Amino acid sequence: MKQFFTNVAANLVTVALLVLVGVVLIVGVVASAVSGGDTGPTVPENSILIVDLDQPLADRPAERTPRSALDRALAEPGGSRLSLRGAVVALEEAAKDDRIRGVLLRGSVFSDGLSSGYAGLAEFREAIRAVVTAGKPVHAYLVDPTVRDYYVMSAATSLTLDPFGTFSFGGLSASQVHFSGFLEKYGIGVQVSRVGKFKAAIEPFTRPDMSPENRAQTQRYLQATWSSIKAAIAESRNVDTLRLQQLADSVALFLPADAERFGLVDRVAHFDVLLDDLKALTGSAKVIAASDSSAPIVAEAESADTSESDTREASPLSALLPPSLPQVMLRDYARVAVARAEDITSRRRIAVVYAQGSIVNGEGTVDEVGGRALARELRQLRDNESVKAVVLRINSPGGSVVASEEIQRELVLLNRTKPVVASMGTLAASGGYWIATAARRIYAQPNTLTGSIGVFAVFPNLQGIANKNGITVDTVTTGRYADVFSIARPRTDAELALVQRSIDAVYEAFLERVARARRLPMDSVRNIAEGRVWAGEDALALGLVDELGDLDDAITHAASLAGLEGDDFALLELPKVKDASEIFTELLEDAPPPVAGEAAWRRAAVALGLIAPSPVSSPLSALPTRGPVAQAARGLARELSALLRLDDPRGVYARLPYTLQMP
Repeated sequence: MKQFFTNVAANLVTVALLVLVGVVLIVGVVASAVSGGDTGPTVPENSILIVDLDQPLADRPAERTPRSALDRALAEPGGSRLSLRGAVVALEEAAKDDRIRGVLLRGSVFSDGLSSGYAGLAEFREAIRAVVTAGKPVHAYLVDPTVRDYYVMSAATSLTLDPFGTFSFGGLSASQVHFSGFLEKYGIGVQVSRVGKFKAAIEPFTRPDMSPENRAQTQRYLQATWSSIKAAIAESRNVDTLRLQQLADSVALFLPADAERFGLVDRVAHFDVLLDDLKALTGSAKVIAASDSSAPIVAEAESADTSESDTREASPLSALLPPSLPQVMLRDYARVAVARAEDITSRRRIAVVYAQGSIVNGEGTVDEVGGRALARELRQLRDNESVKAVVLRINSPGGSVVASEEIQRELVLLNRTKPVVASMGTLAASGGYWIATAARRIYAQPNTLTGSIGVFAVFPNLQGIANKNGITVDTVTTGRYADVFSIARPRTDAELALVQRSIDAVYEAFLERVARARRLPMDSVRNIAEGRVWAGEDALALGLVDELGDLDDAITHAASLAGLEGDDFALLELPKVKDASEIFTELLEDAPPPVAGEAAWRRAAVALGLIAPSPVSSPLSALPTRGPVAQAARGLARELSALLRLDDPRGVYARLPYTLQMP
């Protein structure tokens, strides 16, 4: 009888949940219908496209306009980041859009090492240049610009510097956090195994400083990146690269008058002066003082319809933009531009699959590449007859060997029936390069950090700190190596030799994959491996990549391999950004979760009011983003959080030594 009532109760709960979900879906559909199928904000005539550089550019599917309030409630986390491709498509569309009179760049570019990295910014910068080439003015307003800010903004036709701003242009630097002294002080032991003298991922745990090899490879990469930055700036500002280096070495921190005198900016003025210029460009009345305005970010001209104001998202830039200025934010415009550039009814598609973040086992999260999740996505593409080719966009420092191999194997199988082309963003190192070897052709930017063909293992043990606090561990085993992965004690020499044998085997497999994919002799691969990282232009010379180019170049080549000509195809970006109905359908189906499926479950539960939203999405989100102290704190937190991603079941990793943080 007790079992009977238990079954009845369970069935009632199931029915109740189904009814609840059904009601929510009906409400969502009705809301979408009432809104008339919201297609995004109207772009007023003679508009200024506002680009807020404070929003990082990530390698992720472009955002679509939410069709209902429910879609907005279930939006992917990390909404402050823009899709790099979405931003590029928007700028390219703006260059042709007669409603867009010009572009305003303002803000300070923030990078977490992946989003808004220099390779990604190179693609974004080229899109800005497309607007300039089309004859439309691009105005940039700089407050306290760094090298990264100036690299992007120097592509503009006019640069205005705040009268109280300081221009920092002294070059690039990169730092690595070392924990060896801290671990030793608190009795935490760390043993490591590695292959490759340049494989410096273990150095933070074993050394108080960089090894000579690591310092040399870091110096080489920084120099290559710095050279590409200077070359781009020199071309846009008509300044010799030698002159730029002289200024960086002699002045570095420029006062506004100095920056104007040396030709690095066009003028020094307050923001309201630039706003007056923009108003004149659009044919609007003279602006009010910027400090008196608290306008929404997408303000319509007086004759324009303002019914879509609910779709606008808040931005710190909103308080500086007067409502009398016809304008549209890049984020809103990108949604319209991407939708216009794609044909969802096309039966011929190229899939663009994004792999941004550390490679981990299982599903992963929004900021990770889950081996199981991405492999499942690739298997589905293999069976999708409408997909004729696949472009793998990689922006990853690598990670788990098992997860990397799981992804690589699916790419190999996919490539047997459909062409696979790899496009490298800011990073495609270690495991990131491992998965790229399955592609028929590999594209990289000149400053893409790639290679790092090496393997390591880290084995922490807590015996010292435990014994200091009166804690001991006693173990019984049935074999000599039964507890080889225990964290209660250090490994013996025999155990380390056992692990080293496994790492050597994985390293040889890595070399073999590279040699076969790149058609290089094993001896040549061995010489350029050793865990060393290379800039994209060096990787091209060494044969690790086929061509320097961006994501669009990779898509064009994939189309040619698939026999698709011109624009006779549409793009399918994955992992797909799902709407409310798709998310709830997956919740009801007895099917594997989608990529980052746990996040979808949580968002759905929050939307239904079943659980409270998380107050902080990640440890880094609670930290400030600007200033040297904030940068140091975030760098430390980022390196510590990377330890939590070391989840390979064999304890073997193909990962970049650390995340390079550059100004």
